[in-house]
Amino acid sequence: MALAFEIYRDGKRVTEFVPVAAIGMGPESVPVQAEITFENGLLKVKRPDEHAVGISLLWELGAHGCFILETTRLASREKPYILNVELARFRLMKVVQKQEDWNLFDFPKAERFGIKFREAQDLLAQSLGLLHEPLEAAKLSDRALLMAIDLSEELCTFHADLLIQRRRGNGAFVRHVVGCRIDTSIQNEKYREMLAGNFDYAVVPMSWRQLEPEEHKFDTAAVDEWIESLSKKRMPIIAGPLIQLDEKNLPDWMFIWEHDFDSIRELAYEYVQRIVQRYRKAVSMWNVVAGLNSNGAFSLSFEQIIELTRLLVSQVKALLPNTRTLITITQPFGEYHAKSTPSVPPMMYAEMVAQAGINFEAFGVEIEMGVPSAGRFTRDLFQLSCMLDKFSTLGRPLFVTAIGAPGRHSADPDDSSEGRLDPSHAGRWRKNWDPQLQAEWMEAVYHLALSKPYIESLSWANLADIRPSLPGGGLLDDVLRPKPAFDKLQEMRAKFHSWHGRKSAAAATQT
Repeated sequence: MALAFEIYRDGKRVTEFVPVAAIGMGPESVPVQAEITFENGLLKVKRPDEHAVGISLLWELGAHGCFILETTRLASREKPYILNVELARFRLMKVVQKQEDWNLFDFPKAERFGIKFREAQDLLAQSLGLLHEPLEAAKLSDRALLMAIDLSEELCTFHADLLIQRRRGNGAFVRHVVGCRIDTSIQNEKYREMLAGNFDYAVVPMSWRQLEPEEHKFDTAAVDEWIESLSKKRMPIIAGPLIQLDEKNLPDWMFIWEHDFDSIRELAYEYVQRIVQRYRKAVSMWNVVAGLNSNGAFSLSFEQIIELTRLLVSQVKALLPNTRTLITITQPFGEYHAKSTPSVPPMMYAEMVAQAGINFEAFGVEIEMGVPSAGRFTRDLFQLSCMLDKFSTLGRPLFVTAIGAPGRHSADPDDSSEGRLDPSHAGRWRKNWDPQLQAEWMEAVYHLALSKPYIESLSWANLADIRPSLPGGGLLDDVLRPKPAFDKLQEMRAKFHSWHGRKSAAAATQT
């Protein structure tokens, strides 16, 4: 028996609906395999078993935005559920959970949130009493959902304000907070100068596909030039990820070993050894592996994923015993796990490597959103905060090694996807993406992330709109002029440095 939902919009039952980014959801919001279709006026969720399941999908919220929302987990039954009701029920349930997690129930200044919550809860209760009149139930639950969205974002911002002031008071900010990922194929002096003069460190990708395009034939000229330039400027470098087993980063010749784990392991070992030896004197931290949990290109078993992680981190440590190492989680919401390909949910992988005796210093996480590709549909601040909180129990610092959002609401033919990613198909945060909204989103997310005491630093994903990973995703435009996000980030960087007790280069120059 399939799980089914009725959908209501603008005072009437929806008879045509295209579920966008729809996946099944299991316990703890872990994606699960499910077939999701809209047919005969119903959104249907079919599972291979009879376990209760929820659904997450892109949902239009008018002036509030359009982003991924999730329902509660529900048992299959003949009578359809009302999607509007279940979306509101889940968000209010999460609000209760996070108020408890954040110890806000008894916090005096948080009383106003309790009043708003009870108003939204009353609306939901009324809608549950009118399930026999689904149109009225949907109207009431839509109002409850909008109130819950407002409340949840206010709550996470309020909580972030509390924590960031506490962190500031404790002097808990590190020296190098604001970084940026570069594109090593860009050999432009102004690009280099804008990086070196305005960021605390650089993230230098070490794509296997780029550096070893043919087996045993290396092309390191572009990276060599960047490493030399950054070293002369004494700029700290996070290098990597070294190994990321997906189609974008794997050399074509590796795919003949798709079903031969021993060869994959040996070739990865050789590559890591060569790259680490080459740049050992210049790199401050090695991002050893990224995204192994998603099994993007190969179908490795769970044991093989953990073994490869352990082997490669241990190898870097053997070569450089005192270096710092990262293990990075990509697609931290785990959408990839809803596919049939074997994979490991992101937090299960993180927990396993944290407990497996692997000698590494920190986790990394990549958060790029706003485009219609796996793991990168738009989400709101509350969902980002809840996701980041999951790392708090792992006993390791967290580096956000790539963070970004679009600076435009249309496809960009000059981005790395060559125009295949259109932000208008992936939702929006409050309104359509533009350079100013990108800056506002960045400020809100950096403030939120750096309020978490376990997050050490953040690195923006694209310095400039020259082959960016997201449409208009750079801090500079395509002729290297600062955009609003660049200016905002420099303001924030100066503030973080003042909290650490030092001045940024720009502030020092003004003085």
